[in-house]
Amino acid sequence: MDFVYTRFKVLQQLSNQKWFSAQRAPLPIPDGDLTGKTVVVTGANRGIGFEAAKHFAKLGVGRLILGCRNAGVGNQAAQEISDATGSNAVTCWPLDLSSFASVSAFVTRIQDEGVTVDILVGNAAIMDTHYTQTEDGWEKSLQVNYLSNVLLTVLLLPHLSRGSDIVNSGRIILLSSVVHYFITHLPEADSPDILSKLNDRQHCTKSIMALRYSISKLFILFFSRELAHRVDGNTGGPIVAAVDPGYCSTNLDHEAVSTAIRRFFIRIVNYFIARTPEMGSRTLIHAATRQESRALHGKYLTSCRVERESAYSLTGEGFAIQRRLWQETIDILQQVDPRVTTVLADYF
Repeated sequence: MDFVYTRFKVLQQLSNQKWFSAQRAPLPIPDGDLTGKTVVVTGANRGIGFEAAKHFAKLGVGRLILGCRNAGVGNQAAQEISDATGSNAVTCWPLDLSSFASVSAFVTRIQDEGVTVDILVGNAAIMDTHYTQTEDGWEKSLQVNYLSNVLLTVLLLPHLSRGSDIVNSGRIILLSSVVHYFITHLPEADSPDILSKLNDRQHCTKSIMALRYSISKLFILFFSRELAHRVDGNTGGPIVAAVDPGYCSTNLDHEAVSTAIRRFFIRIVNYFIARTPEMGSRTLIHAATRQESRALHGKYLTSCRVERESAYSLTGEGFAIQRRLWQETIDILQQVDPRVTTVLADYF
C-alpha cells in the first residue's frame, strides 16, 4: 500500500504541474545567435543530444564538440549534422563516461588546445537495471550518469567562459529527468557513505537497480543545485541549470527493457505521450540560450519553463543529502584526478 500511495502522490505532483498535458504541447522553436560560441555536448551521436547539437549548429556556433563514446559513430553524427545545417564547426572527440581516464583525457585536450567553453551540455546517460561494474570499480549507471558528469563539469570550470555580465557567463546544462520524482526516500542515506552503499553489489538487488536511473537523475539535480550555490560567490562564474527534456521516444531504455511484453508496453506509452527527441531537445537549448539566465540559475526546467523539483528534494532531508553527496563525491573524485583539488581551491 505504501508503494501505491507513493506513486499516487508523485502522479498528483506532476498533474498539478500540468506535466502530462505539456508532454503533447509543442515547445518554442529555438532561436538566438550563438555566433563564435564554443559548445560541448556529451552523448551527441543520437537521440536528444544529437538533436540538441543540430540546433546549436543552426544557431551559428563557432565550434561544436560532440563528446561520444564510439568515435566512428560520433564522426558519422558530426557529418550528418554538418550536412543538415551547413555548419563546418562540428567535430567529435572521444569521451567514454564509463572511464574516469577518458573524462580526464577529454579535459586535458580542452586544456592543451586552449579551448574556452561557452556552453556545456551534460546529456550522456544510460539506463541499465543490471549491476555492471566499470574498470574503475563503480556500478556503471552510477558512474556514467552521475560521477563522470560531475568530474567532467568540475574539471571544465577553469575552461568555461567568464563574463562581466550574466548573459556572457558560461553555462552548464545538466540533464536530470522527471523520474527523479519517483525517489521519495533514500534508505542509503542511513549508511555512513551513500555512494559506497549504492555501489555495493550485494545491496544492488533487482528492486534497487530498478530505481538506479531515477536515483542518478535525482543526484544530478542535487549536484546542479549545490554547484549553483557554490559558484554564486565567484564573479563571472557560470549559470547552472538542471533540465528535464520530458518523456521522449529514444532508445535509452533498450538495455532496461528485457521482455517482449515490456517493449510492447513502452511502444503504447510512446504512442500516447512521448515527445520526439527533437522536441525534447528544445528545453536544453532554451536553458542554454535564454538571456534572462539568472532566473534559470540553480533551477530545474521542464517544457521550457522553470518548475518545482520533487517534494522530497525540497525537504530538509533532501537538502541534507545534497550537501553530504557533494562532499562524498568530491572526496572520490579528488582521488581520481588531482586537478579536482586544484580547481576547487582556486574556484571557490
